[in-house]
Amino acid sequence: MCGLLGEFGKIQSPKREFDSLLKLSEKRGPDMIGYYNNLKGKKDETPFLQFGFNRLSILDLTRNANQPIISKSNKYVVMCNGEITNYMKLKRDMGLKTKDLRSLSDTEILSHAFDYYGIKNTIKRLNGMYAMVVYDLINHNIFLIRDPAGIKPLYFAQTKFGWIFASQYNQIFKHLWFKSDIQVNIKSLTDYLRLGYIPAPSALFEKSWMIEPGSFVIINSELDAHMEKYHILNENCKYIETNQSTLEKLSNILDSTFIDYVHSDAPIGSFLSGGVDSPIVNAVLSKIGHKLKAFTISTEYLGVNEAENAQKISKYLEIDHEINILDGNKIKSSLDDHFLAFSEPFSDYSSIPTFILCQEASKNYKVLLSGDGGDELFWGYTRFLSVLDYKNWFKYPKHLRLIWGGILRRLGNKVSSCIEYETIEDWVFDRQSPIWASQLKKLLPDASHSFTTKQLYTIPNSVKTSKEILLWLRKNEFYGHLQRVLLKVDRASMANGIEVRVPFLDKRIIDFSSLISPELGISHRNKKYLLKNILKKYVPENYFLSHKQGFSFDLNRLLKNELKEDFTDTLMSQNLFGNEFIDSKVIYDMVNDYYKGNGINNEWGLWTLYSLQKWAKLVYHHEN
Repeated sequence: MCGLLGEFGKIQSPKREFDSLLKLSEKRGPDMIGYYNNLKGKKDETPFLQFGFNRLSILDLTRNANQPIISKSNKYVVMCNGEITNYMKLKRDMGLKTKDLRSLSDTEILSHAFDYYGIKNTIKRLNGMYAMVVYDLINHNIFLIRDPAGIKPLYFAQTKFGWIFASQYNQIFKHLWFKSDIQVNIKSLTDYLRLGYIPAPSALFEKSWMIEPGSFVIINSELDAHMEKYHILNENCKYIETNQSTLEKLSNILDSTFIDYVHSDAPIGSFLSGGVDSPIVNAVLSKIGHKLKAFTISTEYLGVNEAENAQKISKYLEIDHEINILDGNKIKSSLDDHFLAFSEPFSDYSSIPTFILCQEASKNYKVLLSGDGGDELFWGYTRFLSVLDYKNWFKYPKHLRLIWGGILRRLGNKVSSCIEYETIEDWVFDRQSPIWASQLKKLLPDASHSFTTKQLYTIPNSVKTSKEILLWLRKNEFYGHLQRVLLKVDRASMANGIEVRVPFLDKRIIDFSSLISPELGISHRNKKYLLKNILKKYVPENYFLSHKQGFSFDLNRLLKNELKEDFTDTLMSQNLFGNEFIDSKVIYDMVNDYYKGNGINNEWGLWTLYSLQKWAKLVYHHEN
């Protein structure tokens, strides 16, 4: 994986300043530094261009594979952060021979594809994970392109001098063109408080954005920009049933896809949980001769420690397995380094064990495979079932629900909290939010969500049946919760010089999953039904957990012990970031109530506020 930086505008910023910004992404690519500008042969009417690149060498470790790459036709300049996993197929399809190539890298094959097919037609053919910048030397256009799942980040911003684009958000807001007129976007701040991250295309500051998954932005020579989508989940009208034939087709797709994710000239390993998804990745690859060393976190802070199940699976598959023990002191000592890995505010606390696990793996490995995406694509969350179970409550007005629910509760029946919400979307939103809607109104009186977030949590009027609701929920998870997971994994791994590949989010698997008719809660209540049946071919069913916990831990215990001092000092500070919008008295009251045991604990909400302040102190204010 790598880090890229560029500017395209009326002037060119000083090289010394540009280099200092590029150094911010050095950990994403510590193996080489690349640079390109268009001063040589530049025509007066064309914008100035600067490209910078930090490379993490994975395919072809020689200098021949360094970036930026100029295509053979001299038409395109290419920078790519990520992996084009079907690059060998592209090479065969174009009839390229080794003598035609300067290197054995996927990015060089990509540059040939741009020559051969053109940019838009090439994008349609790509599999893998990528954020790329392509400059058309003939038409003087810039293309900013992001993969269909949003695995790799790409930010951009508009200034009076021109456009900036980068892998890390701090390279945007610390840029001379941008920071002179920096303003917090209240809608993005609202999104952060409610979601624990800021979903694309929004970013924290005005006139800056992140490219959306499956999209690209074109900036022309007049410095005008427009966005186009090239891939969207769940756009199919026909669905196949979950039967033996579907199971076999999916199994074959996993086999043919996963093999593309082990191409590497650097050491490659994998994550291994005690659940379903990462064991499938390891099992399928083991079957075809790629036994990867696996890494697992073990800690007393987990509600269910998966290490024991993961160890059973690794022994059965006969793969090397390393279990890393995580305790409270280790978390405390790693905390600041962890927050420094995130160039934007982020509050999923499972990022801490993910960061530490990547830190340990990086001692000997440059590439790890993960199982992320399986839950979102194959109905893996219990909350899918909850919505189906309680959706009928919303056929009735809220006041009637409260009356009936109150009567049922007095009679000793358990009644879902869904009755307290105006709509099913409000209920779904609050269940996924670290800070509830009721708390938000107190914290942020002027709260207002971005259009993207409003759209993400709005069910179309056409959605009526259980199947349609399940499809909406999956799309909500894919473009919502999954984006937080991917942001976590990318930043935690890249800060340690590790590339994490996500085979389940290959376009082939995404597209096949979108064809499957949802049956969870309709025909059965078995989450990830297809994946579990595939895994049973490789591993005894009692070896893996039906309900996986993930790399998380007991946050409440940490905040009341090892992290208490730093946590309270940070949140009780008189100099809080965003205090012109956020009511600091409400924060103080929340902290006091939490430690006094008053009311309902919401440690994740407090962690979200704490994470914002830690980011501001360690990343935003540092050298700003």
